[in-house]
Amino acid sequence: MRTVLTTVLVLCMAPAVMAQESAAPSTSSVPPETSLPPEPRPEGLGSASVEKLPDPGETEPGGTVPENDVTVVDSVPPVSERIAEDPEALKECYSALRALGTAFEEAEAITDSSDAACGIEKPVRVTALPGNVELRPAGHMRCETALALSRWTKDHATPAAEYLPERGPLVAIEHGSTYICRRRNNLPTGELSEHAYGNAVDIMGFQFETGAPIAVEPRERDGTMAEAFQDAVRATACLNFTTVLGPGSDASHADHLHLDVKSRRNDFRLCQ
Repeated sequence: MRTVLTTVLVLCMAPAVMAQESAAPSTSSVPPETSLPPEPRPEGLGSASVEKLPDPGETEPGGTVPENDVTVVDSVPPVSERIAEDPEALKECYSALRALGTAFEEAEAITDSSDAACGIEKPVRVTALPGNVELRPAGHMRCETALALSRWTKDHATPAAEYLPERGPLVAIEHGSTYICRRRNNLPTGELSEHAYGNAVDIMGFQFETGAPIAVEPRERDGTMAEAFQDAVRATACLNFTTVLGPGSDASHADHLHLDVKSRRNDFRLCQ
């Protein structure tokens, strides 16, 4: 009888023992004792902890190149569209200057390290205008500017001087500036002047063979021939130049005639 009871007890306990064995974790899922817990994430770091490396040439905030970045050598900047010259048009311009008798020479390209937008791709250095009228001093400008200045001198300024017989023929035109990299009206900010592209010349006065020179200045409607000459050359300049400013236009142009060949839509002229 005792043997039968013992057998029954063993059979009843077997399922419980087997259940405990199957529930025990396998040793392969337990981390080895040498494994260290991961370090805590630094404060402020997002879920993506992989740092993005800068692309070559990429700058950090503030415009500085990362210290560990590769220095990229910039290529020569392309010629600004504003100063680029059309080869065929330039060739025709040279021919026209020679036909008029303008004394000039082709010069090296002009650039300015302070402002890449300034410059003249194919400048000419003009020493004398048609009729052997000296340009004082010699000036660098675009060929288009030189052509407008030459035509104005030949067709208008020189003929106007013939009405001043006591002064003799026109022998020189004095200017204050041709090419110069600066802002309009010499202000520190704002748009670049047409001088910065070689498109402008500032006429200060006129020299004659025997008589007194005529300086560009405000005139008080005194009815003199000097006033008439200044009025005539100023008015006719608008036929050759797209911008003509002078005494009375504003304070910046009280002592000279600003002439330029700025391109505008529909060949619009600004003559004041």
